[in-house]
Amino acid sequence: MSIASYKSKCSKKNECGHCGGTWCPSKCVIGAADPFNKCGTAYPTGISSDPFCSGKDACKSCNGEWCRAGYNSHFTIVEGNHGREVPEYVPPEDETLGICCYRGKLGSAKDMCGACADVAKDSTCSVKSRCAGCGGTWCPGPRCVKSFADKKNPCGSAYPYTGIAKQDDYCALDEKQCSSCKGAWCEPGNITYSDGQKYDPSHPYISPTDQRLEPEDPAETAEAEKEVASDDSIEDLFPDGLA
Repeated sequence: MSIASYKSKCSKKNECGHCGGTWCPSKCVIGAADPFNKCGTAYPTGISSDPFCSGKDACKSCNGEWCRAGYNSHFTIVEGNHGREVPEYVPPEDETLGICCYRGKLGSAKDMCGACADVAKDSTCSVKSRCAGCGGTWCPGPRCVKSFADKKNPCGSAYPYTGIAKQDDYCALDEKQCSSCKGAWCEPGNITYSDGQKYDPSHPYISPTDQRLEPEDPAETAEAEKEVASDDSIEDLFPDGLA
């Protein structure tokens, strides 16, 4: 309902601002994973920047699809093999898979999801994108642990990378589907990887032995440069020369 109907006067560019809205121009998508659904599978770099294609009819002549503002591409750029940037599909998130908690049983924000005392029950606030606006904290719903090290404790021994079913996985649909995959339906707070690392639904698993470079810390760099500047020079070490 946030987009003005085409029947409304607000759907015109020159009237949108007067209605308190923001005008969002349509785009011509020419690069996508699915040629029959370019608006829904557009690559991050798939939007045409050619002025010639900036129109509904012109877009077709550019072999593109004219997408109204608000199109949702489920692709993002990630680092692939050999350090190359490649598009990766990110399945649309089910915004109802979880709960909106107003208050934890212990009266602490840290305990919101572990022991919620007041769960939103109305359709407005019980959605992830609207929970914070209602004054709540969003708590992700259960996940399907489909491969694990300990059959007696599947939630506490999930294999990294492959143990927890991704959102577009058949097994992740609901508890029944998870069981059919011989998996365990686990609350996020109860999931631990087989190496002892706690599962965090907001961050991907990172191995303790991951050797990838971390972002530069300016303070550490400045300290290292200061140490190098105070080191003895070649002249100090060999006052009579190297010969």
